[in-house]
Amino acid sequence: MTHSPDFSSSPTIEAPAPGDVASDRVNALYQTDLMDSGPEERFDRLTRLVATTLSVPVSLVSLVDSKRQFFKSTFGLPEPWKTERETPLTHSFCQHVVSRAAPLVIDDATLDPLVCDNLAIPDLKVRAYLGIPLLTGDGHVLGSLCAINSRPRQWTEREQAILADFGTLVEEQIALRERVGELARFDQQRSLIQGELAHRIKNIFSVISSLLIVSAKTETDLDGYVQSVNGRIMALSKANDFIVNVRSDSGGSMSGLPGLIDALLAPFKRDARQVKCSCPSLAVGEKTAAALSLVIHELATNSAKYGALSAVDGHIDLQCSCEGDMFRMLWQEVGGPSVPETPSRKGFGTRMVARTVEAQLMGKIERRFLRDGLVATLDIPLAVMDR
Repeated sequence: MTHSPDFSSSPTIEAPAPGDVASDRVNALYQTDLMDSGPEERFDRLTRLVATTLSVPVSLVSLVDSKRQFFKSTFGLPEPWKTERETPLTHSFCQHVVSRAAPLVIDDATLDPLVCDNLAIPDLKVRAYLGIPLLTGDGHVLGSLCAINSRPRQWTEREQAILADFGTLVEEQIALRERVGELARFDQQRSLIQGELAHRIKNIFSVISSLLIVSAKTETDLDGYVQSVNGRIMALSKANDFIVNVRSDSGGSMSGLPGLIDALLAPFKRDARQVKCSCPSLAVGEKTAAALSLVIHELATNSAKYGALSAVDGHIDLQCSCEGDMFRMLWQEVGGPSVPETPSRKGFGTRMVARTVEAQLMGKIERRFLRDGLVATLDIPLAVMDR
């Protein structure tokens, strides 16, 4: 009789607690992105070779977490296990390879006290088992490469050595897969940086154009106009320095949130009335300051191009507060051009801000377009602020 897998009652091979070896091992396993991934020929080729070389009906690449084993590759596995590609640990011999971090040799499972009650014997027809641990470069055991026979069998030392060599090939494929993934992520990051650079250069020209137009409306003589434009462009350059390099002159973290905001918004201010800011004196670390700089600069740039800062009488009401374990920034535009409806299209800058807030600040940003202008709410865990 075939037993249906019951994951809820499956034993755990480790009881991982944060920071212990078992937890580190499971974290390392999931960092490979192998769990629950699709079949790959690079691994299927090796399980086929194991089965052919050792003359066994079944060969598996099995990855073991704290409650189940997932089959990254199978050869000869019967249904429904072939399709499901996983079992609870009630059906796992490979869990013992992982817990011991050593090869497991079983000639007859029905006679071995370690596994004689394991449901893999009646359900998966496992009688003889040979398993080799699969290790990461850091020494974490991910799972097992195993050969299985449905009849008792004595495994020779030569067969154990052959499977160990195949295990090394599996490990090399795992490492190669991770390296290819790293290169793909690097290429994706490079494309993002190129897009951000193009977007930022375009924004600089747009902002300068807006500064020229607004200065022309507020200055009555040529000398005043030149000084106004020059001062704002210099301030824009300083603000851009915050985005590129947020280190202070002493090489430490930013001196505080008010100073960061003031430097970023200085190029957009004609006078003190244009930006009304209320922020607590909060220390901001370098990584967080860099991410916040991108967010605030993007909001200010869009305001100068389309929002309150593009209007002579428009202004920004910026309120920052600490609520419990969260930092909140409320950006409200007042007196800008009328906003008839919420924009349906999200541009590169909007998507970049969302990614920055979620990935780097572990927070969220919400935008509401009122008739009077944009209201943006940014929430960030306080624990992130001093990074």
